[in-house]
Amino acid sequence: MATRPRGRPRDPAINDAILTAARELLVEFGYAELSMEAVAARAGVSKPTLYLRWPSRGVLIWDAVFENVRSVNVPEHGDLATDLRAALELGIADFASPEARAALPGMLAELTSSHELARIVRARVIEPNYARMHGLLERAQQRGAIRADVDLTLVIDALFGTALARATVLDRPLDRSLAQQLVDLVVAGLAPRHQD
Repeated sequence: MATRPRGRPRDPAINDAILTAARELLVEFGYAELSMEAVAARAGVSKPTLYLRWPSRGVLIWDAVFENVRSVNVPEHGDLATDLRAALELGIADFASPEARAALPGMLAELTSSHELARIVRARVIEPNYARMHGLLERAQQRGAIRADVDLTLVIDALFGTALARATVLDRPLDRSLAQQLVDLVVAGLAPRHQD
């Protein structure tokens, strides 16, 4: 039987105010200039209230921008291109918002020094999404749509890595057109080679 946490329950309105303040400040000033003090002031809370909920700026920004990013089970249609496009479009939507584009470069830099942030990102997003995509690709491989010698993890790296690069360093569009073109390119490279 679960025990109730001691003390007063946390007010969800305070959490919402803090997360909204973090998103607004991120878009206005960028990751490097965003401080816990500024978030607390914008949300109308004390710094201790903020630190009770989030141990660091990186974890706070992660929750503000990417909390809803989860491993979503995209319905499979049995067509490799259709299934990959649907999965990639979800990832692109997560990277394309103004707050995500403002957060990603700084967060990627912080991942190397913050073990807590790195653990959260791996556990909540990378591992479940890689597992889901790997399963989708394995099933396509079993149907004969992908050659047996293809490194499926490398395929996932190519898809997500391209979207991430566009969101951070390339300053190029992130949209459905990218998903279409990238999937067409990758699927052509995965197809079985016909022997003459």
